Amino acid sequence: MKNPPALRPLRLGLTGGFGMGKSTVADMFASRGARVVDTDRLARQVLRRGSDGYRRAVRRFGRGILDRAGRIKRRRLAAEVFGKPKRLALLNRIVHPPVIRALVGVMERSRRPVVAVVPLLYEAGTERFFDRVAVVVAGSEAVVARTASRRRMTPEEIARRQESQMPVVEKAKRADYVIDNSGSLANTRRQVGAIWRELQSQI
Repeated sequence: MKNPPALRPLRLGLTGGFGMGKSTVADMFASRGARVVDTDRLARQVLRRGSDGYRRAVRRFGRGILDRAGRIKRRRLAAEVFGKPKRLALLNRIVHPPVIRALVGVMERSRRPVVAVVPLLYEAGTERFFDRVAVVVAGSEAVVARTASRRRMTPEEIARRQESQMPVVEKAKRADYVIDNSGSLANTRRQVGAIWRELQSQI
């Protein structure tokens, strides 16, 4: 584990498999004083109507990804890329560079420890921006139940999302910390608290 440069707040990258509860865990870190940055929200900004990312996405994937108001419908865009590696790679080339620039900018300006939720942290090679990495894992039954109810996604859609990412087992091998979100929120909260205390004692 590397230590952050002097006078610079800690940076923790938070990743994991699709639907495993990264946002829930991030909220737990936020309650302990961390500044949370959600790269999914940054990606939405990159694809907002009128932006360069929006124009490139529409040019590459067609107007079928738009809703009636001319905004990119994320579920339609997902249908165009998940399960199609070449098209997904094309979308990532549009979205990842500006998202990474925005993320680094936020971290450089922050005076508090930063926890950044980065679903494709290893896939995009962004681990180099963080002092530590934590991976959220959960059993498949918990993932399907959570995702189907919250996002109204079918098991097939969930599987396509999962297959587009590095296996969570591989992510866990590379990470400094693994947070098991299969059980109760209280259990997850205890794990987050233990990691936070360890980080505070080290830095």
